[in-house]
Amino acid sequence: MKIVLKEEGLPLTPLSYFAATISSIDDTIASFTEKSTSSSQFDSKATSSLTSFLSILLPLIPSESLPSSKANDAVSVLILLLKIPKVAQSPATIRSVIKSLGFLIKLCDFEDWKFGKPVFELILEFSIDKRPKVRKCAQVCVEEIYKSVQSTNVVNEASEMFYAVFYKYLPYAIAIAWSKIEITKDSENAGELMLMECVHMLSVLKLVVTYLSNDVVLKVMSQIHKVLGSKYSLLTRHSFAFLEVILESSRVDEIVVPKTEIVIFALGNYVSLQENNPVDTVLCACGLLKKCIDKLYTDKRSVWLINLPLVFEPMACVVGSGLSISGEAAAVFKELVIQHIDDELKTSVSVATLPSDDGDELMSTPEFKALVSVCASIEKMKLTNSDGELNENVLSAISSIFLKLGELSFFCLKDVVHKLAELLRVANGDTTRTKYQHLEECFGSAVIAMGPEKILTLIPVSYDEEELTSLNIWVLPILKKYVVGASLEYYMKHIIPLVEPLQQACKTVTKSRVRKKLQAAIRAFWDLLPSFCRYPTDTHKKFKALAKLLLVFIKEEESMHENVCLALQHLVNQNRSIANSTQDAEECTIDESTQESRSVPSHYTKKVATKNIKALASYSVDLLQALTDVFFDSPLEKRKYLKEAIGCLASITGIVEVKKIFISLLEKFQSKFGMSESGEMENEGVNINVNEQEAQRCVIMEFASALVLGASEDLVEIIFDYITPSLQDDGIVQYSAYCTLSKIFEEHSWFYTSRFDEMMSHLLGLKSPDDIMGLRSRFACLHTLFVYLLKNDSEQTHAKAFLILNEIIVALKDNKEDVRKAAYDVLLKISCSLKSLVSPRLESPHAKLLNMISGYLSGASPHIMSGAVAALSLLIYNENDICASAPEVVPSVLALLKSKAKEVIKAVLGFVKVLVSSLQASDLQNLLPDIVQGILPWSSVSRSHFREKVTVILEILIRKCGASAVEIDVPEKHMKYFKTVKEQRRGKNSCDKGESADAVQKPDDSSTTGRHKRTHGELSAQGDETESARFKTTQNEIPGKKRKFNTPNRDNNSSGNGNPFFQKSDRSQSHSQNNEKSGSYRKQMGKRDFNKRDKPENKFSRRPVSISKVNQHKKGSYKGRQSAE
Repeated sequence: MKIVLKEEGLPLTPLSYFAATISSIDDTIASFTEKSTSSSQFDSKATSSLTSFLSILLPLIPSESLPSSKANDAVSVLILLLKIPKVAQSPATIRSVIKSLGFLIKLCDFEDWKFGKPVFELILEFSIDKRPKVRKCAQVCVEEIYKSVQSTNVVNEASEMFYAVFYKYLPYAIAIAWSKIEITKDSENAGELMLMECVHMLSVLKLVVTYLSNDVVLKVMSQIHKVLGSKYSLLTRHSFAFLEVILESSRVDEIVVPKTEIVIFALGNYVSLQENNPVDTVLCACGLLKKCIDKLYTDKRSVWLINLPLVFEPMACVVGSGLSISGEAAAVFKELVIQHIDDELKTSVSVATLPSDDGDELMSTPEFKALVSVCASIEKMKLTNSDGELNENVLSAISSIFLKLGELSFFCLKDVVHKLAELLRVANGDTTRTKYQHLEECFGSAVIAMGPEKILTLIPVSYDEEELTSLNIWVLPILKKYVVGASLEYYMKHIIPLVEPLQQACKTVTKSRVRKKLQAAIRAFWDLLPSFCRYPTDTHKKFKALAKLLLVFIKEEESMHENVCLALQHLVNQNRSIANSTQDAEECTIDESTQESRSVPSHYTKKVATKNIKALASYSVDLLQALTDVFFDSPLEKRKYLKEAIGCLASITGIVEVKKIFISLLEKFQSKFGMSESGEMENEGVNINVNEQEAQRCVIMEFASALVLGASEDLVEIIFDYITPSLQDDGIVQYSAYCTLSKIFEEHSWFYTSRFDEMMSHLLGLKSPDDIMGLRSRFACLHTLFVYLLKNDSEQTHAKAFLILNEIIVALKDNKEDVRKAAYDVLLKISCSLKSLVSPRLESPHAKLLNMISGYLSGASPHIMSGAVAALSLLIYNENDICASAPEVVPSVLALLKSKAKEVIKAVLGFVKVLVSSLQASDLQNLLPDIVQGILPWSSVSRSHFREKVTVILEILIRKCGASAVEIDVPEKHMKYFKTVKEQRRGKNSCDKGESADAVQKPDDSSTTGRHKRTHGELSAQGDETESARFKTTQNEIPGKKRKFNTPNRDNNSSGNGNPFFQKSDRSQSHSQNNEKSGSYRKQMGKRDFNKRDKPENKFSRRPVSISKVNQHKKGSYKGRQSAE
C-alpha cells in the first residue's frame, strides 16, 4: 500500500492510508459480488488484515480532516462487507469492522434515515450475537450510535426499531422470568439461542434507554414489570440494571413517574421473600423501591401516599429477616423514614388524632391511613431472631421511626412499646450486657419521641403496699438516661409524690433485703431530677417552684446534693450555650455521658433560652448561698460537683452579690483563724490548728476558682490578692493557689496582659513546687504567659520567654519521671497553641519556639544542650512536619555528634532514632549522608549503649531506604561494621523478599504501626540517661547563640498531621528480649541520684506544712514508665 501511494504521488498520511484501505475493501466487495457463485475465491485473511489495519488507523485521523460525506461512504462500504457470509463468520474481522464503525459513526450525518437504518439494524443484530467478543464490541458501538444521533426524526425511528426488537423478544423474556427454564451454555438449539438473545437484548436496553424517545421508554416501562417475576431468573439483574439507569436519568420525571406504581408492585413481590432469591438482588430491589417512591414523593403526592405502605412493608420484612443484608437494608429503611415521614405528613396526622366532632372523618384521610399502614408494618417486625436473640437491625430501624414520628408514636406504635417493655422486663432492668444495649437504646428512642409522660402512661410505675414491691421500676434508669425536653411541672406533680409512700414503707419495713430494694427505688426516682432538667419546656414558668424544692434538698437532703448540682448545671449551661450561640438551636446537640448525641428540642430558641436565664438568675443568689454553706462542710469528692454548680450559678448571678458572698467568707475565715484578707496571720502567738487552717484556705481557693468565670474585675483582684501568699507555700496549699491562678489566666486575659511584668516577676521569683500537682498547675500558668509573649515581636519579650523556657528545659532533665512528664506535656501544649495562631509576619510564633529551643544547641552546658535536644525529639515525635517547615533543625542537631560530651551524644542519638522512625523513606533521602556519617563514628563506642543505638538506627534506615541506598554514604573504615549489621538483619528477616522490595512496598510500616508505643518516659530515656552530677546549671541560663529558622514563605501553621512516629526496629526488639544486662544498666541509670537543679532562695517566709493534710489531698503520682533504648 505504501508503494501504491508513492506511485500515485500521495502523501504518506493517515488520511491517505484510510482512503487506500477503504478502496481496497471496496474492491474486495466488488470482486466477491462478481464471483458470488464461487465464494471459495474470497480472501478472508487479506480482508481481516485490511479491517484490522483500518481499526488501528482511524483513531490517528483528525476528525476535522474527514468530511461527513466521506465518513458516510466508508460506513456504507463496511456495512456491505459485514453482509458477506464469510466475513460474518470471522469474529476478528467483525470486531475490527465494528470498531471502525464506532469511530466513523461520530462523523456521519444521520439526517437521512434511509442511510441510517441498515447501520442500526446490522449493529443491533451483532449486539445480541452469541459470540461474547463480537457482542461486547457491538454493544459499545450501539451505545455510540444512539448517543450520536441528534435529529428528532432519526431518534424516533431508531427508538421504534429498538422497541421492535424488544417486543420481539418480550414473550421469551416473560417465559424466562415466570417459569423454570434452564439455558445450556454454548447451546446450538434454536429455542435456547432465542432465550439467550433475549438476555442480551436486556443488556443492550440498559445501554441505550437514556437515548430512546420518551414514547418508546413509556412503552418499555409498561412492559418491563412483566419481566420482573417474584423469583430470581437470568433476567433479574439486567432488569434491575435497566431500572436503576432509568431512575437516575435526567428525564425520569417525564417518563418514569406514570408507570412507577406498576414497578413498585413488582419489586415489592420480589422483595417479599416468598422465594429464595439471591440476597444481593433483594438488596438491590430495596434500593430501587426507595428510588421509585422518592420520585413519587417529588411529583405525585397523592400516588405517593397510596404506595408508601407498599414500599415500607416489604422492606420491613427484609430488615427483620435475619439475612446477611439486613444491616444494609436497615440503612436504606432509615433513609426512607427520614425522607418520607415528613412534617407535612405528621401535621396532617396530628390534626386527625385531635378529639373533634368529625374525628372519624379526619381519621379516614389518606395521610392517616398511610401512616397507620406504615406503622402496622413496623409492628409486624419481629424483635427477636429464630434463635431467640434480639434482632439489632430491627431495633435500629424502630428507633429511627420513633425519633421521626415524635409524639405521634404514642398513637401509632403503642404495641411496639409494650413489646419492648416485655423484653426489658425479662432482662429485669439489666441492660449492661451487650445484647440488651440495643434494646435499651430502642426504648430510649421511644422515651425521647413520646416523652416521659406518655411512656409512664403506657408503663405506669407504682408501689404495691401489700406486696411491698414497686411495679415497672426498671423503666426509671432508662428514663434517667434518655429524658430530654420534659416538663418540670410533671416532675414535681407526678414523680415526687411517688417517692413518699416508698419513704414511709422504708421506715416501717423490717426486712433488710426489702428495705434495700425500696431505698434503691427511691434513689432511682431522685436520680430523675437532672434528666427532667435537660431542656425542660417550662423553665421560665416553673423554676420558682423548683428553686424552693432545690433549696429544701440542699439544706435537708444530703443524698440529693449531687442530683441538685447536676440539675442546676444542665439548666444553666444549656440555656447559656444557646443564648450565647451564633448558630440556631436546631444545629446544637446534646452530648451527655449517656453516649447519645441528640438534637436540641425545637422549642429551645435563643428567645426562650434568654427568658430561662432570667428566671434562673432571679433565684441564683439563694441557691448560690445554700450551696456555698454546704461546700465548706463537704469532703473533697463532694466538692467537685458542688464547685461546678457554684461556678454555673455565679456566672448568671449579679457581680455585686457574688463579690459580697466571697468577702463574707473571707471575713468569716479571718475571724475564725485570725487571718487578714491577704491570707497572712495577724497573731502568730495564738495557738491554732495549722492543719485545719491550711485545709480551710485550700477550700476557699477552690471556691474562688469556681467564681472566676463570671467574676468582676474587682473580685478577680480580691481573689488574686488572697491567693498570692499561698503561692509561696508548699504542698496542697500551693497547688490550690496555682489552680486558681491558672483559672484566672484562662478566663480573664485582661488580668495578666494589663499587669504582665508584675505577673512575670512574681511567678519567676517563686520556687518551683516540689509536688507534681503543684508543678503542673504552675506550668499551666507559665504556658499562658509564654504563648502571650511569643505573640509579641520584641527582643524584650523574647528574653522573658527564655526565662520560662529555661525552667521547662531544666525540668526535662529532672531525675524524676513525673517531673519530666509534666515538662513534656506543657511543651506539647505550648507547641499546639502556637501552631494554631495565625501570624502576618514571616516568622510565626511556632517558628519562634523552634528558634528559641535551637538557641540552646550552642553556648550552653552539655546538660542544657541535651535537654534542648530532648525537647526537639518530643516535638518531632508529635509533629514530624517540623522537618519540612524548619529544615535547619536537623543539621543543627546532627552537628552536635561531633561533641565530646557523653550526655549530649546520648540525646542526639535518641533524636536521630526518633527522626528516622518518624519520617518516610522519601524524606530521609536528603538526610542520609549527614545521618550515616554522623552516627557511624560512635559505633565503636560501647559505653552508654552508643553502639547499640547506632545499630538500631542503621536497621531502621535499611528497612526504610534499602541497604544499597544507605551503603553509598558509609565510609570505608566503617564498611565492615555496616555489613555486619546488614547480615544480622537479613538473617532475622530471611522470609522477606529483600531490603529494596521492603523499602519500596512498605514505606509506612515503621512509621504507622508503632507511633503510639513510645511514651514521654521513653523519649526522656533516649536523651536523658546522663550523669547529670557532672554538670551544674541554673534556671536563669540564657543560650549564648540563637539559630534562626525563619525561612520566608514557610507554612508554619500546618496541621501537624505528619507521618506517624516510632516503631522499634527488629534489632531493638531483640535487645529488649536478650540483653538483660543492658536493661539492668538502664534501670540503674533511672535510679541514680542526679544533682537537683539550683533553686532561688524564697524571699518570703514559709510556714510549716502538714504532711498528713498534703497526703490527704494529694493525687496519685504518675506511674513510672519503662525506658526505651
